Amino acid sequence: MTCLHSNCQNEIIDDDIYLCDLHHKAWKSTGICGDVKLKNSILIVVPKTHPEFTKTKDKFLNDWTKQNAQDVRIEELYHIILSPAIVEKYKQYKSKIEKNRGTNNERTLYHGTDHSCTIISSNSNMLCKTDDCAGCGIIMNSFDINKVGVNRQNRSFQRLGQGLYFTPHSSKAHFYGHGGAKPLPVDPSRTCRIMFMTKVVLGNMWQPDQVAQNARSPPDGYDSTWGRVGHCPHGGATLNYEEYAVYNHEACLPTKYIVYSYTSTSE
Repeated sequence: MTCLHSNCQNEIIDDDIYLCDLHHKAWKSTGICGDVKLKNSILIVVPKTHPEFTKTKDKFLNDWTKQNAQDVRIEELYHIILSPAIVEKYKQYKSKIEKNRGTNNERTLYHGTDHSCTIISSNSNMLCKTDDCAGCGIIMNSFDINKVGVNRQNRSFQRLGQGLYFTPHSSKAHFYGHGGAKPLPVDPSRTCRIMFMTKVVLGNMWQPDQVAQNARSPPDGYDSTWGRVGHCPHGGATLNYEEYAVYNHEACLPTKYIVYSYTSTSE
């Protein structure tokens, strides 16, 4: 994969840093034009002409399995570079799980959430950059297990317990961002939200048949909880789309910040 910096054809350092060695060193010393700098992190614009944009867009749309929004499209895509300390804690956790279980079971999943500030658009950079905004908090500090249950939609029910939730379906993650839905600044006829693509270490997954709302960790010997389709009934309804919960924020690392829009939604 080539560097995200405009017109650069050098290979990236690794999958956690989508910059070549030259531009990564330049970013650390002076910053790169077009980046959005926040506390502990930086967002790097993924140009629509870059292969990574096409790859992410295709995956995002292919994973939109529930027809709950119309004319969905990605408006902007950013690669998240978190502080080395946060990335290192994730890598250490991943190595520990692999050593204990024989596999880390790492997957790339979606997380939808609220946000308080104006969404980044082609003509503005209005991120509030505060910890009170769920979207900005994740961009700056990764996920925080201590903020589980804090949302703008007054939701208290947690089917798999008090964990951090992820799903392989972008359409399912879409639902959890409706508290932050806003008109697209460059086209108010469309509504936009944010979503994160995240690396998640699932390790050994607990597979409950019933709701485990009060769980703060899976049973001994497990590292995460897998909410399977057709299980964990609540109010007479079982899960229609799978989801996962982890209970340690070191088990997840947000890698991409997606700004997307749609014309209408049924959820």
